[in-house]
Amino acid sequence: MVQKQENPTALPGVFSTLAAGFELSTRYLWLMIVPAILDLFLWIGPRLSFRPLIESLAGQLPPQAMPLDLAPLLDMYAARLNHFTYLSVPLLGVPALMTGLTPEKTPIQPLIIERSGMGEWFGYFLLFVLGGLLLAAIYYSLIAYALRRAGALAAGTPMPPARLGRRTARTWLRLIGLALLFLVFLIVVAFPTSLVVGFASLLSQALAILILMGALVLIIWIVMFLSYTPQGMTLNPGRFAASLIESVRLFRVNLPASLGLLFVVTLARRALSLILLTADSGTWVTGINLLAHAYITTALIVSMFIFYRDRYTASLQETRSPNKVEQVN
Repeated sequence: MVQKQENPTALPGVFSTLAAGFELSTRYLWLMIVPAILDLFLWIGPRLSFRPLIESLAGQLPPQAMPLDLAPLLDMYAARLNHFTYLSVPLLGVPALMTGLTPEKTPIQPLIIERSGMGEWFGYFLLFVLGGLLLAAIYYSLIAYALRRAGALAAGTPMPPARLGRRTARTWLRLIGLALLFLVFLIVVAFPTSLVVGFASLLSQALAILILMGALVLIIWIVMFLSYTPQGMTLNPGRFAASLIESVRLFRVNLPASLGLLFVVTLARRALSLILLTADSGTWVTGINLLAHAYITTALIVSMFIFYRDRYTASLQETRSPNKVEQVN
């Protein structure tokens, strides 16, 4: 009689993965350099303002388009909006605390660079988004380097600088492709949804809201299923499409753990930003808050890398050599 027994390897849970992320980030504190420098630049560095452009566009709106007097709020928003914050690309870029409205008080008076052209704004926007994705590629490559140096990846030996540079450039191009993919997807969903919502609102406001909520849920689910794509692009030398497919498969196969880690990481980052921004005193003490934010967010991102690495390695072992033991009686 032949019996086959499977001995699956127990994968670390959500909190074990988070603990491993903090342990590795503490071991290699230099991982927080990129987000720390970016945040310090956004905090006390020069600020790029397009206040004249925003005020000009707002002045062209008909009065009936704004039922309330939003002029004071618009003036405050235009004055405190720093367009250098495009360097921290949402979802894909380096995490930064100073990405909203600039703080009213800082220990030194920052230089204000004022521009007013629409063409200038688009050029700066494109330049800073590409630069932000390059910063993200460097940041993610350093995390992958630390994982290899710690022996946490199959290729335990650190990469030579030239190979690391090539990997970083390839990751940058893939992040650009991923950002374009998200943009195309948003356009494909948003355009027909706006038309359908417009027609549905003529029949029922409730139906229009329901359709709009359905589109938002679809966008959120797509973002979640592709949430581990940057990790795959950085850790694996495969093709761009393979990284997308692997992220979807990994998220689906490990759905409870994937959702749990993503929820904890997202909630922790939002809560951390709220607490640290509330504690902003406008003095040099804020610099300590920025360092704390850089360390904690780095640990959370490292946890996502470790989560991906563990699940990806387990799937490879299961595919190539299933852990089965045959017993003959």
